[in-house]
Amino acid sequence: MEMVNQVQLLRPKKTSVPTHGSSVRLRQPRLEETDDSMPFQQAAVTVWRKKWLVLGMGILGGILAGFTGLARHPLYEASTQVIVDLPGNGSPAGTANAPQDMLAAIVDGHLTLLSSEAHLRNVLAALRKADEEQGPARSASAGAEPGSLRGAVVAMLLKARARASSLLPESWFDRQAAAATPEAADAAALKVLKDGLRVGQELRSRIVSIGFTDRDPARAAQVANTVATVYVEDMAQQNRASDQRDLASVVSRLTVMQGELARATDQLQTYRLTNGAPDRGSADDSGREIADLGQRMSLVKASLIAVEARLGRVEDLRKTEAPVKDLAEAIGSPSLIDLVAGAAGDTGATPATGSGPDRRQAIASEIERQVARLNAERRIYLTQITLLEERSGTLRAAAADAVSRLSGLRALELQVDVVSQRYNDLLARQQDLSQRIGSPAPGVAILSAAWPPARPVTLSPIFLVPPGMIVFGLASAVLVLVRRRFDRTLRSEAEAEAALGIPCLGLLPMIVRPRARRLCGLLLGQHKAPYTRAVGSLLISLANSRLRLPGIILVMASDGGEDKTSLAWSLALTATRLGERVLLLDFDQQGAPMTREFRHEFSKSRTSCNVADFLIGSQALSETVEDMPEIGVSLMPAPPIARDLLHLVSTVDGVKLMDRLREKYTVVIIDGPSGLPGPEARFLTGWADAVLLTVRWGETPRNIARGVLESIGVEESLPWNLSASTVSVLTQVNLKQHASYRFEDSGGLLLTNL
Repeated sequence: MEMVNQVQLLRPKKTSVPTHGSSVRLRQPRLEETDDSMPFQQAAVTVWRKKWLVLGMGILGGILAGFTGLARHPLYEASTQVIVDLPGNGSPAGTANAPQDMLAAIVDGHLTLLSSEAHLRNVLAALRKADEEQGPARSASAGAEPGSLRGAVVAMLLKARARASSLLPESWFDRQAAAATPEAADAAALKVLKDGLRVGQELRSRIVSIGFTDRDPARAAQVANTVATVYVEDMAQQNRASDQRDLASVVSRLTVMQGELARATDQLQTYRLTNGAPDRGSADDSGREIADLGQRMSLVKASLIAVEARLGRVEDLRKTEAPVKDLAEAIGSPSLIDLVAGAAGDTGATPATGSGPDRRQAIASEIERQVARLNAERRIYLTQITLLEERSGTLRAAAADAVSRLSGLRALELQVDVVSQRYNDLLARQQDLSQRIGSPAPGVAILSAAWPPARPVTLSPIFLVPPGMIVFGLASAVLVLVRRRFDRTLRSEAEAEAALGIPCLGLLPMIVRPRARRLCGLLLGQHKAPYTRAVGSLLISLANSRLRLPGIILVMASDGGEDKTSLAWSLALTATRLGERVLLLDFDQQGAPMTREFRHEFSKSRTSCNVADFLIGSQALSETVEDMPEIGVSLMPAPPIARDLLHLVSTVDGVKLMDRLREKYTVVIIDGPSGLPGPEARFLTGWADAVLLTVRWGETPRNIARGVLESIGVEESLPWNLSASTVSVLTQVNLKQHASYRFEDSGGLLLTNL
């Protein structure tokens, strides 16, 4: 039961909402975040504010770039040109018209070999050998002129390096010397050679450019020439070794080929002695004779066919008992045709088969004789065909034998010719390889050697100054923008309204070490001062449409500073200028130094009572108030620190008590508890008509200010549902710096009146 009572005591009492006739109708805050985006204008203004920093960084960057350029040794590049030979068939190297793709493949191969690690190691060996023959090389600093600015800078850097080396322990140098093994030295030299070497093709030609960059122009030319010379020598040695291997293979094949040639020759001679030496002319005569026999046989066969056709015709006519005239025409004998024609002339008609016994007998005899003659011709033709076929067969057999012997001979002769040709080719190849071994061709040739360059390839130090200034200037500008972007403090009224969700009434200029007497003289005597005008504008902004000030004003702090107490006293002094009866209720149990100064300077009736005595009703109002007639302000001192303020404000009816104070005072200003507001501040907001939250300009983080608003029950989405109007005030504003941001708010107006 006791616990329940304690919980009920902590709950605020339900009181009626005071009338807002005396509170101000403030403008609705801008809830959009203006600082979340960085528009171009705001970025430009931010950079312009730090223009001297950006300019200084740019000048510093230019100086550093210039010194870096002076301290850096100039680099010289020497170039050697090498021409690539193209293989030709019997023509000098490089004169054959090769396709472009073949040229590209050959040049790419040479570029790869020139950049290979094996070739670079051979170059290092050649350079070391040349250095040993020429003696110790010049030091790196010998290239700088003794009286030049560059030489002075280099000498200064060397001295600084020597001094830095003297500060390091000797063991460190021992470890460095131990780490420098021959392998590491070779790797470092190889890396330097790779970094300085440049190998490339000149456009799409057969020319390859070999360049090397070094501090010493003579060294650059030496390395470039050495790379080309070593490569040409290596290619020549490789080609010679390849030719020697080919020559050994050719010599071994010559012995084998010589044996094969001897065996082929022996086989040819043996075949000639065994089968004779057939003449190709006799074989041709046999062929011609066979052709003549074929033609004669064709004629005989044609005659045979004609005779057989005539005999067949005669037999057909005789079987059909045709007239004698038809038989005579079929037989084709002139004598028979004359005989038949004579018989027909005597009788005057065509003779029949049986007309005239003698003449018919003569005609019959002639017919039989002509038929016998045709049969004899037929037999003769058949005999001739048989004889011609036998002769053709004999000739064909003889020709086939001759052709067989001739083809065997030709095959052996062709084999001998092939083996002889191979043997001759090997002999020519042996002779060519011997000549190439005597004078090996590397496939590439040095077109133009490198000479020590006169002009460095590095830029002059003067050209490094503008880039250094630009880079450092841009870097400083970016840093300024990044710092401004991540600055979560509040610097303008718009930012405060957007971040906190409540109206921001204005800005209060910064006061260095404010004192009670000085503050009174400023607010009551210097009416044109920016601080006086800012406080007056702030107080008037709290008035309603009839310019009536709110009766109860609560001043709270968003941090642990004294801006809250300074503002409370400033509002009290400004209200007295307006003819108001002002009472300041002090709830700061820590005892603000400014309040103690006011009591010490202006209080005429010191009292031992405090706010707690008035709230619990143990003392009358007159007993708890200290009057300050010189400034026209009354003060009700704060309760001691041992008093539980939360229990005190939660157990009294604050509205009724405030109504009692309204009867005597027109304006009551409550100086809230010190430090970050606790739960007791939420009760105090229910007593006030207006709540002022002090936010220190450029120092108070917005999340802290939001947390304070949440602790007193302000919701950003509904800022107007509170019984008291809650507003914010930016304090300790540097007006000149604030004007450089160009926020276009009341800060610029205050600065124009300075």
